Amino acid sequence: MNFESLHKKIIQTKNAKLFEIGRSFFSQSIYCLFVGNPNGEKILLSAGIHAREYISSLFLLKLAYSMVEEKKLGIYFLPLLNPDGVRIALDGISWLEKKEQERLTKINKGNDFSLWKANGRGVDLNVNFDALWGQGKFNIRQPSSQNYIGPFANSEPETQSILRFLKELNLEISLSFHSKGEVIYYGFEKYGKNLKNDKKIAKALSKGNGYKIVKTKNSAGGLSDWINLKLKKSAFTIELGEESLTHPIGEKYLNGIYEKNKNCIQIISKFL
Repeated sequence: MNFESLHKKIIQTKNAKLFEIGRSFFSQSIYCLFVGNPNGEKILLSAGIHAREYISSLFLLKLAYSMVEEKKLGIYFLPLLNPDGVRIALDGISWLEKKEQERLTKINKGNDFSLWKANGRGVDLNVNFDALWGQGKFNIRQPSSQNYIGPFANSEPETQSILRFLKELNLEISLSFHSKGEVIYYGFEKYGKNLKNDKKIAKALSKGNGYKIVKTKNSAGGLSDWINLKLKKSAFTIELGEESLTHPIGEKYLNGIYEKNKNCIQIISKFL
């Protein structure tokens, strides 16, 4: 698979409303797909924030296609939050200007970008959000293929685009898909009744897909973290694919991943 084929899958998703929520560092579109009832309770599902984890984007597109007949809920799919990074991981850097190629090669310490996680500036978008920013266990403070928090919270155009969208959405619940490990992370900065409620939802998701549930720790600055902390809504990070698989997870594993997780929307809708 290359980036063009993934892009086509997004823009050609039938019976879904397609619109742009912003642009990436290299000015690529960040798309949203909407299905369902505009007046229904709003669910957000996102993927592709870590470049090498584009199996999550393929899963989300397959899930979106399965939900096109939805009439009650309002479901927003953000299948590719990091288009620059995914393009770098899939296609390398030949599509960029020479100075950008040199900069990224230096950051990556080599020409193999297949395990790249960051955006086009070398910032890991899932540690860039203003949710205890810079307090994660594995955070670093210089451009890298992964874990760089950025020069300041919400510094990246991708992060800013997502936040503008979220602040207007009035969502009820969110699932962010990553890979790998078959884990459901829940409860970032949640306590008491709110934590119990999120654990109940996580257990329901686990019953559906067989994944283990883990309360979020040693992590900060992620999209789910921000939704939990700032919007006070239930947000979960789901790691797709068995731990034994190697990055990047290939398309041959997509159907198995989908079968385990295809009912996630129906499961969380019971808690709305």
